[in-house]
Amino acid sequence: MRVHLNISEISELRLNESRVELELAKAFLKSGLLRSAAFNIIQAWRAYLSYLAGINSDLIKVSGFKRIRGNIKVNASELIIATMPIKLMMTIAEHLRYRDPELMELTALVLLIHEYWCAGACKDSSSRVIDNEVAKGVMAKLITRLEKRLMQVK
Repeated sequence: MRVHLNISEISELRLNESRVELELAKAFLKSGLLRSAAFNIIQAWRAYLSYLAGINSDLIKVSGFKRIRGNIKVNASELIIATMPIKLMMTIAEHLRYRDPELMELTALVLLIHEYWCAGACKDSSSRVIDNEVAKGVMAKLITRLEKRLMQVK
């Protein structure tokens, strides 16, 4: 059985999610809870990118269907737009770059914060962000840039 996702409805919900996650990130960053702030910034960006992919779904073309469970299948493009897997965020940003060239740069910063969140800030980690102050700066920049973008959307 094939299931169709209502991308328009999901996009609006993802936009609202982005706003809430951004507010949480700001509160955690202000309180000094850097890993919590990092998590919420990642979630805010995923939701925002999902929103952008939804309103520009003509640019997201992935062929085929994804089996969810049993005999339930969902259009692969719809599923990617709705769930925005972290491992595909840069690919989606690449698809959307003609409508918004800055997306790739911001997605790269979010992926850097994802590394920080996964590995933490220690000199022996695999993260390229080895200092909490650097992480704070990157997160503050992302918050400011995403806030401006969200203000421009109804």
